[in-house]
Amino acid sequence: MRKMIIPTGSDLGLVLYVTKGLADVAEAEVTEIAPAARVRLRQDRFLILDAALADAERLGAAARTIDDIRLLVAGPARIDGRPGFEELCRAAGTVVAALLPLPEPRPTAGQSGDEWSVTVSARNPPWRRAPAWDPAPVIAGQLHGADPAATTRRAVDLRIQVDDDMAHIAVSLWPEPVGKRPGEPRIPGRNHPLGQATWAGALRPTVAAALVRLGLAGIGQAAAADGLYDPFCGSGTILAEAAHAGLPVFGSDVSQRAVALTRERLAVQGGFGPGELLRRIFVSDVHRGPDPRVTARLLVGNMPWGKQVKVDRRLALFDATAQLAAHTIARGGAAVLLTTHEDQLLPRLRRRGLTATTRRIGLLGQTPAIVTARPA
Repeated sequence: MRKMIIPTGSDLGLVLYVTKGLADVAEAEVTEIAPAARVRLRQDRFLILDAALADAERLGAAARTIDDIRLLVAGPARIDGRPGFEELCRAAGTVVAALLPLPEPRPTAGQSGDEWSVTVSARNPPWRRAPAWDPAPVIAGQLHGADPAATTRRAVDLRIQVDDDMAHIAVSLWPEPVGKRPGEPRIPGRNHPLGQATWAGALRPTVAAALVRLGLAGIGQAAAADGLYDPFCGSGTILAEAAHAGLPVFGSDVSQRAVALTRERLAVQGGFGPGELLRRIFVSDVHRGPDPRVTARLLVGNMPWGKQVKVDRRLALFDATAQLAAHTIARGGAAVLLTTHEDQLLPRLRRRGLTATTRRIGLLGQTPAIVTARPA
């Protein structure tokens, strides 16, 4: 946690940012890690907590489903136009300046380097309504030169969250968002300035952690002890989160490169015996049916998305996935699958005698569904 002058005798207002549609999963994790923390407000993309400083530190170290944790410095408040927004920014600037251990000189004209940075997340904000106005001069004037168009994260980083007329501002407590995981695998990419690119269709780690939690909620301890299987493992994000949760893991993919990346990622994470990853992470195609090597009773996968990964024989893929889910569930397990085509997956699960529930989330500008299947 960054150095700030934070009072230790009273609760803090913390803002926990989450993937849209997964706030309840994040709240359940918060209750486990910091049971004394009180949820003041839950929206679809964030939670506001009253919590002690020690709770903030525990959450920052242990939470897996939370994208970022910040200190609330202004709001939530209703903003009625430019004057209200200016007052909100002025209040945030005053609080943040008081939290810094040493005063920072305000940049003069033509200078840069000590500005604060800011991210604006806005849905139907007042400045887009008639008469429209520009929030950037207000932000720069009240928040130490911050520029919404800048792409560099500064030591003091603010987030302005605006939903219609309600807004709040929160300041970073860590140098990087807590939801970022070190060691993300990368592959060569010609269009990347460093010659590297992330794995196509790679899942956000916090979403992967939420999928694992949703799967575990539907099975008993004995079934969980048999492990988790991801038949679309890609670069291994779901398996990394499952292994972090202490589950035995099995994974497969049609791509040898994906299998190699997953093995490498899990090997770095540790906890696997000699040759174990060679046996448990392997090349396979779900069209071939259940693999006898897999003894896991929890099936969790991020199915290929057409916009990220080219998908051939889509309907056959859903048929095979439904068969695999039914095979897993017949052994006392559960299946949790992320897909953009739940309309094609759901009837196939039901024809296999399964019941399924769905929830939509916001991810990569799309709204895929998490499909959870269990016995009818």
